[in-house]
Amino acid sequence: MMWAGRTRGARRLAVLGLAAVTTVGLAGCGSDSGDEAENAAATRTFEAQNGAVEIPADPQRIVACGYATLPLIQAGADLAAVCEWTREIENMDEETLAAYEALPKVAPDGSVAALDYEAVTAARPDLIILGVPARAREELDMAKLEALAPVVFLGPTDPGQWRELGEQYADAAGVADAYGEFKQDYEARAAEISQAYAGPLGDLKFAGLCSACGIEPGEFFREYASSYTTNLFDDLGLEFPGEPADPEDVHGEYLSLEQMPANLAEADVIVYGVDADGSVPPELQAVFDSPLWQNLPAVRAGNLVPVRHANAATYETALLALESIDTGLAALPERS
Repeated sequence: MMWAGRTRGARRLAVLGLAAVTTVGLAGCGSDSGDEAENAAATRTFEAQNGAVEIPADPQRIVACGYATLPLIQAGADLAAVCEWTREIENMDEETLAAYEALPKVAPDGSVAALDYEAVTAARPDLIILGVPARAREELDMAKLEALAPVVFLGPTDPGQWRELGEQYADAAGVADAYGEFKQDYEARAAEISQAYAGPLGDLKFAGLCSACGIEPGEFFREYASSYTTNLFDDLGLEFPGEPADPEDVHGEYLSLEQMPANLAEADVIVYGVDADGSVPPELQAVFDSPLWQNLPAVRAGNLVPVRHANAATYETALLALESIDTGLAALPERS
């Protein structure tokens, strides 16, 4: 699930807000004494969205939530507890999944309002790293968390920001060297795909449909650039034009099926997420069963790109998505 509930107001947290993500800078502060106790107590200043925070130089018991969860597991950070990150369970290898499942969970996926403060206290954190969407910050009792441990808040305003934020979470957790192992592989693979398709497909108009945004019957979620699925195309030289009617929605919007012809008729290619086994999620299948969908020019032409691992939000898991995208783009019918 995304950061969304069943009501329209709560679900709009899935469409991340306008607040800018602050670029993180940090100044190290260490100990030269070699004394283990002093090293454990050493701190450094970390510039986060919630200001300059004095954090442990070598944190030992981190609680991580939101987009910080998976990159810190992958980097081997010293985690004491995490919020659920079920949206990428199908993307995790066995070792990562085992590490994730072994950690205590302090909040359900996509519902930071339900954070269990007693469970956070029980984890005895020396650092809390919050990667929940920027607009969800108001749902947190920051004062209560800050009384437990230093809190680093780095919330995305659009899903595509996992690239830079993942590295910032790792910096805060003291595992910057370990995170990003797959960054070079990801960038090389993205460059290959861009070279293969940006030329022949670069003048086409792409559009996206979210497969996990909690749509209600009779509606769909249109994704624009750098949204949940479409952000995986950000580095491929392909265009997702358009923007939501409400500027606060930033990268996507809920629309009724009746709006589908007017909204998607000009799209040359439509992309959407599917499960890891290639099956279409039930809520998206209900959209596909509509005659309004079936009569879209892109659908009738077969210009569709199903994306496995569409919820990827780290370099390692995005590599899986790139392979699926490559397969989908290669299967597009020849342009007339």
